[in-house]
Amino acid sequence: MTPRRRIKPGLCPNLYESDGLYRYRHPYKKTWHNLGRDKAKAVKAAKELNAILLPNHETLIRGVMGLDNKTVKDLILKFKEEILPKKELKERSLYEINYRLNRIEKDIGHWALTKLSTQKIAYYLDINFKGDAYKQHRSVLNQLCRTAVVKGWMKENPVEATLPTLQGEKIKKQRSRLTVEQYQAIYQFAEPWLQIAMDLALTTLQRRSDLLQLKFTDIKDGRLYLVQSKTEKHGDAARLSIHVGHDLQAIIQRARSSGVLSPFIIHRKPLQRQRKQLEAKAHWTAITPRYLSDAFAQARDKTDLFTSVPQQQRPTFHEIRALGGHLYEQHGRTKAEVRSLMGHTTDKMTEHYLQGHVERWTMVDADFRLDWLKE
Repeated sequence: MTPRRRIKPGLCPNLYESDGLYRYRHPYKKTWHNLGRDKAKAVKAAKELNAILLPNHETLIRGVMGLDNKTVKDLILKFKEEILPKKELKERSLYEINYRLNRIEKDIGHWALTKLSTQKIAYYLDINFKGDAYKQHRSVLNQLCRTAVVKGWMKENPVEATLPTLQGEKIKKQRSRLTVEQYQAIYQFAEPWLQIAMDLALTTLQRRSDLLQLKFTDIKDGRLYLVQSKTEKHGDAARLSIHVGHDLQAIIQRARSSGVLSPFIIHRKPLQRQRKQLEAKAHWTAITPRYLSDAFAQARDKTDLFTSVPQQQRPTFHEIRALGGHLYEQHGRTKAEVRSLMGHTTDKMTEHYLQGHVERWTMVDADFRLDWLKE
């Protein structure tokens, strides 16, 4: 039986009372929901429901201004137009953040900003990302929502309440260290240009993005000059002049003898010249960081040494840098020398790269004289 409406002081829209039982009528679905016999609780619940379900003056204003129609896609477009250019990011960092923005747009670009909540954001992150990917995509979402708040498109940032890292734990890199034997096995399946890249990384200890920017003109008077892109604001540590010794000279000579005319030391002749891809590169023979990583991963997986290792734990091209640092140390180079070559500003970062290859022992003395007790 449909409850009879009673207009009483203290009741609010959509709240009805019949025989001491309070019920709420959904304003759109017209369905009835019991709210119990406690009037105060029923009124409070009805007011909260009305605040969510009924348009108030703020909602009407947002509608007139067109804010109710804003989506995550609109926010990403605004972020790319106004915020991203001001960050002055390096090529690799810009590529990575655009990659994540495009992924978010593909996944939830149709979501209305008015419907974003911490619960929805947390659910999206939890089911789509793990480890470092979770952390990075959360960071981008946080930047997006901060922009929306500043622009007046959202009242608050729903991302801030999510965990900054997966399950609130510090994210540790899961990749295993690359051994000499593994390096040699991968090397056998690598194309000549990739072999040069691997040897150059092992010898110079430079990052992937810096290696790919090296040109033959950077070699002057027997030295290879480079400015590390990731740490160029840290002063002299990022400006390196590397002596071109016998082994490094041999690597460079192999690059010169590739048969492909290129300004870059690491280069290749594309199999198919796709115009859009070539226009996006500095030179038609240049190699992108992603292509280098993918080529290394393909050669790595051809060895069958990692079939039982989860994909996210298999060593990447970046691990060559750590292996090179370890080999330098094994051949008598000090940690300070390795640090200088890597361009690190702290011993802590260098130690991070050197760890994981062998067990390290703390050297101490224990020579307490027992005869002292008898004096």
